[in-house]
Amino acid sequence: MAVGSIFQKLWKKADKEAAGELSAALKTSEGAKRPEEAKAEQEALKEKRKQEAIARYHEKRTLTVEKFFDIAGLSLPDSFSDISQTVIDQFTADPRKVTESSVFLCWERPLSRWRPSETLEQAMERKCLCIITDTPCEYSHVMCLPWEGQKENPVREAYVKAGAYIRGLHKAKVITITGSVGKTSTKEMVESVLRAHYRQPLVSKGNNNSLFSVTRNIQNLKPFHNVYLQEVGALVPETVSLSARQLSADIALYTNIGHSHIENYGTLEELARDKLSLSDSGNPEGTAVINYDDKTLMQHSYRQKVVTYSLRSEGADYHAADIVKKGIGYDFAIVCHNAEGETDRLPAHVNVLGEHNILNAVAAFAVGKELHLSDEEILRGIEAYRPSGIRQNLIEIGPYHVFADCYNSSLVAVENTLSAMDEMELPAEGGRKIAVLGDVLELGEISREVHREIGRTAASHQLDLLLGFGSDMEFACEEAAAAGLEARFFRDRGQLEAAIRTEVTPKDIVLFKASHGINIGASMERIYGTDVNESTQIGHKMFYLKTEGDFEFYIFDTSASLKSYLGEKEEVVVPAYIEASPFSLTETPEPIRLPVEKIGKTAFRDKKHVKKVTLPETVVRIRSGAFQGSGLTEFTAPDSLLSVGEEAFADCPDLTEVILPENIYLIEENLLKNSPKAVLKQKSSGRD
Repeated sequence: MAVGSIFQKLWKKADKEAAGELSAALKTSEGAKRPEEAKAEQEALKEKRKQEAIARYHEKRTLTVEKFFDIAGLSLPDSFSDISQTVIDQFTADPRKVTESSVFLCWERPLSRWRPSETLEQAMERKCLCIITDTPCEYSHVMCLPWEGQKENPVREAYVKAGAYIRGLHKAKVITITGSVGKTSTKEMVESVLRAHYRQPLVSKGNNNSLFSVTRNIQNLKPFHNVYLQEVGALVPETVSLSARQLSADIALYTNIGHSHIENYGTLEELARDKLSLSDSGNPEGTAVINYDDKTLMQHSYRQKVVTYSLRSEGADYHAADIVKKGIGYDFAIVCHNAEGETDRLPAHVNVLGEHNILNAVAAFAVGKELHLSDEEILRGIEAYRPSGIRQNLIEIGPYHVFADCYNSSLVAVENTLSAMDEMELPAEGGRKIAVLGDVLELGEISREVHREIGRTAASHQLDLLLGFGSDMEFACEEAAAAGLEARFFRDRGQLEAAIRTEVTPKDIVLFKASHGINIGASMERIYGTDVNESTQIGHKMFYLKTEGDFEFYIFDTSASLKSYLGEKEEVVVPAYIEASPFSLTETPEPIRLPVEKIGKTAFRDKKHVKKVTLPETVVRIRSGAFQGSGLTEFTAPDSLLSVGEEAFADCPDLTEVILPENIYLIEENLLKNSPKAVLKQKSSGRD
C-alpha cells in the first residue's frame, strides 16, 4: 500500500473517533440541558472539535528538520543538532526554489541540464537550512549519501517519501492525468468541470508535470482543498512512477500511449509501464479512466476499477454521438452506459473546434461522474471551457488571423490540429490555410519516418501551403510536396519569418505548431506582436533574470524582455540588444545578442521620476500596465511596435500625448485611463 494511503487511513480513523466522542457528548448535553443551553453547548463542542482537528493537522504538517528526516526515512546526523528543531518551509530538489528555510535534496538525474556540482553550487549560493545529496560538497549542514551498489538512490527515496507523507495528510481527491498527446488540454477540460462544482480546486498550472512540480504542488495542499488535479509527464524511465508513489491517485485518467519521449525510454512497452504506474500505485479503491480506443491502455491489467471513454465506440462506458458543428464548436450527445445495462443520452456543447476536444469532454464527463457531480454541473463545466494561450487559440491580431497551437506537437497532435483547421472558415474569399510546422522532438530513431508521415498527413488536409522549420521537418516537406501540397523548408529562423511576412495576408489563417523546444511561438510573436507565447513561458518559469546596468531582463531562448527599470534617471533609453545565453542552453552555450522585444508589465510602473522613455526598433509589444502610474510627460513609440496592452499608460497625470505608429495591429482597452491630459495620436499623420 502506498505511504500516502496509509497516512490517509490513519487520518480518517482519527476523525471518526473524534466524531464519535462529539456525538456522545452531544447526546449527554441534550438530555441534561434546556434546548437553548443544549444548542449553545453543541456549538461550543463543535468549535472545540474543529480547533482540535486544526491543531492535529498543524502538528502533523509542521515539519522541523528532525521530523523531516524521520518521515524521509533518514537518521539525523549529530552535526545537525543545532538546527534539528528549526521549522522548514519546504523541501525541494529545484535549486531555483531554495530558501533559507528549506531542505535541499540533490541527486544524479539522467538528461538533466544541471550537473549535480552546478546544482549544489546554486543551492549553496542561495543558502538553505541543510543539503541532502549523493555528491560530496562543502556546506555548513550537509548529509552525503553515496548509493553505489544500491537499487534505489537514498536521496531520491527520501524526497519521494516526504512527498507521500504530505499527500497522506489531506483528504482531497487526487486526480492525475497522463498520456502521450493531449494531457494539458484534457486537464483544462477537467478543470473546467471541477470549477463548476468546487470553489477552490488545486490544479497544476500549464504543463508543470515534472516530479519537482508534483512535489511542489503536493506541498501546496491545504485542508480546504476537496480535489487536486495534477498532470504528470514522462521524460525518462521512472519519471511517472516516482510521482505516482507520492500522489496515490484516486482517479488516474489516461489519454493515450504514443511515441512522445520514446527516445529516452527505448521501447513503447517501457514508456507504457511508467505511465501506467499512476494507476498501479494509486488508491486501490480508486478508478482508472482510460481511452477505450487505445489498444495499449485496453490491454493493461489494472488494480483499480476501470471506466472507459471513447469518441464514437459504443462499447465504452461513455462515448459521443450526434456530433454537429455549430459555430466555433459542436453540439453532441454524451451516451452513458451504466452497470445495469441502461443508457442515457445527455445533450452537450463544446466551444472549440477539433473532434479531439469532444473526446476530452467525454473524458471530463467520466471524471465528473466518478466524483459524483451532477450531470448539470458537468455539462455546464464542459460548455464553459475556452482555449487560451498557445493551445488551440484562434487569435485576431489586427487584420491577421493566427491559430496558435504551438504548446507541443506529435503526429497525432498535428492530425488533430489540422482537422480542426479544416473546419475553420476563411476570413475572406481567396484566402488560404497556411501551416507553419516545426520539428517534433524526442523521437529518436523513428524521427525521420514520423516526420515523413507528418508531411503525408498535412497533404491529406485542406492546406494551401506548408512552411517547415527545424531539421527533420525537411522530410515532412518532401513528402507533402510529393503529394501535391506546396511546401517549403527553412533551417534559418530569420528566413522563415521573412517568408511568413511575405506569404500571409489578412485573408488567410496561419497555424503555428511545433514541439515546445522549437519555440515556434517566439516567431509568431515577433511577426504579429501577440503576447500568449511569452506569457506562457513566464508562467512556466521558462526564463531566467539578468541585470544589465539599470535594467532587469527576462531572458528567453530567442529574445529578451524588459522586466523592470532599476535606475533613477528622468530620461531612459532602453537598449536594443543584450548579451546573454539563451534560456535552454541547448544549442548555443556562449552568450549571443538577444533582441529586446517586449516591455514587461512592471517595467516602468509607478516610476514617478521617469519623464521620458525611448524604445529601440526591436520592440514589438508593450505589455499591459507597463508605464502605469509613471511620471511620463510624452511618449513616441518605435515603428516596430505592433501591439499595446491594457492600461499601458494609465494613471499618468503629467502625460500629454502618446504617439503610436500607423501600422500598429492592436491597441487594447483603457490605454490612457485616468491620464487626464493625455491624447492618443498616430505617428504618420498626427491625427487625434
